[in-house]
Amino acid sequence: MRRSTSVRGRKLMYAYAAFAVFIVVVTVFLVDRVDYFDSLYAFHSADINVSYLCNGGEPSVVLFYGPNTTSTYTEIGSFVNTTSLFGLWTGDRFYSGYFCAWKFNVSAYNQNASSVDAPLSAMNLFDQLSQGRVPLIVFNGEYYKIGGFTNATAADNEILRYICLSINSSAPQCG
Repeated sequence: MRRSTSVRGRKLMYAYAAFAVFIVVVTVFLVDRVDYFDSLYAFHSADINVSYLCNGGEPSVVLFYGPNTTSTYTEIGSFVNTTSLFGLWTGDRFYSGYFCAWKFNVSAYNQNASSVDAPLSAMNLFDQLSQGRVPLIVFNGEYYKIGGFTNATAADNEILRYICLSINSSAPQCG
């Protein structure tokens, strides 16, 4: 009787050990995925020459977007609202003395390149930085972010912050 109890005890011990190893493996995998997505959606530094985007060599800000999703609409709205602090949007054109800005609809471009009112050379930025994901926002080739924001307020604040960084806080709006 004693021997069968110890055999059953060992089997239980092995089962618990296997379960513990399984939990550790799943935890490590999930932590790795969270770290990956956190790094993907964070702001990144870049060193890309984008002087060709603006005729006068001003800094440029480009929002690349695609499929119509709630986060895309939030980001487009925040992008337009925040850039409007520095200039005027007339349709899809932006006028400002501080920087050039464009909204670049990647889906529309893929269907008909001439339908996009942005420099077609901006597609090079998308190819270099996006990893095929939208939304992507690029601040003068110095900073970029892939993915949306948690809410409109966060989007407004972060877009303003990175516009100010890319224009060296030269505007009173950056105060």
